[in-house]
Amino acid sequence: MESSTTKLMSKMPLICLIVFSIVWWYFFNHDLWLKDYGEAKSDWLLLIDMAITLPIICIVCINPKKLALLKSLSYFALFVVIGSYIIPKQHQVIWPHLTELRYILLFGFVFIELSVISCVIFAIRQAILRNNDPDIAIGKPIKKLVGNGVLASLLKFETRVWSFVFCSRFIKPSAYRGEQHFSYHLKEANQSNALGFILMICFEIPLMHLVIHFVWSAFAANVITIVTCLSLVFFVAEYLAMSRRPISIDSKFLYVRYGVFNCLSIPISDITMIKLSSGYIRRGPNIKRFNFSGNPNICISYQLNNNDVETVYLGIDNPNSLVSALAINHTHQSKTLN
Repeated sequence: MESSTTKLMSKMPLICLIVFSIVWWYFFNHDLWLKDYGEAKSDWLLLIDMAITLPIICIVCINPKKLALLKSLSYFALFVVIGSYIIPKQHQVIWPHLTELRYILLFGFVFIELSVISCVIFAIRQAILRNNDPDIAIGKPIKKLVGNGVLASLLKFETRVWSFVFCSRFIKPSAYRGEQHFSYHLKEANQSNALGFILMICFEIPLMHLVIHFVWSAFAANVITIVTCLSLVFFVAEYLAMSRRPISIDSKFLYVRYGVFNCLSIPISDITMIKLSSGYIRRGPNIKRFNFSGNPNICISYQLNNNDVETVYLGIDNPNSLVSALAINHTHQSKTLN
C-alpha cells in the first residue's frame, strides 16, 4: 500500500502540469469574468504556477530532493514550451524572453545530468577496483535512485554500456558472482566478428553522412549520424563485454550474462532439463536465446513460479563443461533437499 501511494505521489507533478496546462489554455483562449472578459490576459500570471506552485509540488511529492530539483527545472522548461502555444501571440510580453531562457536551463540540466552520470561511473569504477561484482556495483546506486522496475532495468542496461566503454580494463570475469565461469566470445569467432562489424560502421559513418547531407538535408544527416554513433557505442560495449562478462554458476544459481544485457538468474533447483543442442532454434513465447552467431549448443528448461516451463538456449565456448557442472550441482541440490 505504501509503495503504491509513493508511486502516485511521484506522478503528482506531471498530473498537475497537465491540469495547469488545460486550465491556463482555457483561461487565455476564452473570455471570463476573472480576466475582465478578455481585457486582462497578462502572461506573467502563468509564472505563478510555473515558478512557484509546481516546484513546491515537486519538493513535497518527490524524493530525494536532488531529483525533485531536476524535475522542477525540467517541468519549468516544458512549461515555457507549452506556454508559447497556449498564450495568444498578441498577449506574449514576458514569454519571448523566457523562450531564450529555456536554452540556458537545458544546458544546466544536461550539465547536472552529466555530473550525476560521472559520479555514478566513478562509484562503479571504485567498486570494480575493489573486485566487487560489477552488476551489483551498477545496480545499487540505480536502485537507491529509482527503485526496481522497468526504468531501473533500462538504466542498469545503459549504465552497463557506458561502464564497459570507460572501465572495461578494470573488469575481470572472476569478479562476477559464481564459483565457475564460462566464456562465449570464442564460439563461431563471436568477438572477431563483432570487431569487424564495428570497423565497418566506423568506415560507413562519414560516407553515409556526406551522402545524406547532399541528397536529403543537413539536419537529417546530423540526426542519423548521431543515432549511428550511439549505436556504435553499444556495439563497442558489447564487444568489450563478450570476453569479460561470463556465464557463471554457484551452488544455487545459474547466472546467464550475455554481452551487456541484464542478467538472468535461474535457480538450479528449478531446472528440469539440461542437454546439448544443435540446429536452428525458432523464437517462441517461452523460449529465450542467448547466442551471437551460429546455432546455440545448450538447452536448459526450468520451471517458473506459475508452473510454466521456460526454455533457455545458450551458445558458449565449451558446452560440455557447463552441462556437466550444472548436472553435478543439480544432483547435489536434490540430495540436499531430500
